[in-house]
Amino acid sequence: MKLLIKINFIIALIVSLTSVSYACNFLKESMGTSIATLGDRYDEFTLSTEDDYGDETLLVEYDTSYVCDEPLLNETYLKVYVREKKLIGIQIEALEPKNTNKIYQFAKNNFGLDDEKVKAEEWVGVIDLSFGDSVILYGKIDEPDGIYETLELTNVEYQDFLIKGDILEITN
Repeated sequence: MKLLIKINFIIALIVSLTSVSYACNFLKESMGTSIATLGDRYDEFTLSTEDDYGDETLLVEYDTSYVCDEPLLNETYLKVYVREKKLIGIQIEALEPKNTNKIYQFAKNNFGLDDEKVKAEEWVGVIDLSFGDSVILYGKIDEPDGIYETLELTNVEYQDFLIKGDILEITN
């Protein structure tokens, strides 16, 4: 009987840890995934595969809650970057310039961010959490109305397209 209770406890613990540590499957999508595949997996991802934007980089913004069930990302939105009908980057950005450090906590839980100085209210800058081919940047950006937290996910192949050239914003 005790063995059965222990086994049930261990199974429950494993299931809860895996769901808590990454409650946003959208952020696990591989860079290069087609937008048709994303549309099949996420009803709220409505970028049409029929439109042809050539080699332009597109930016579509979503309320994070549309594709993520993650309490730490409740007050954020997603900037989804697409090029040649493929996902090339995701940026999570705080809705308000308040120092909640929720994106920091998400990055700590999921990408190993562990730098106490970035939690300071006035800290501004970028921490590179990249590994292998993945490019992961946590930052705080100083805007006229306050400091915003941000987390950017892409890979080496696509990273330049998120900062260079014209980015066409699509209204969702």
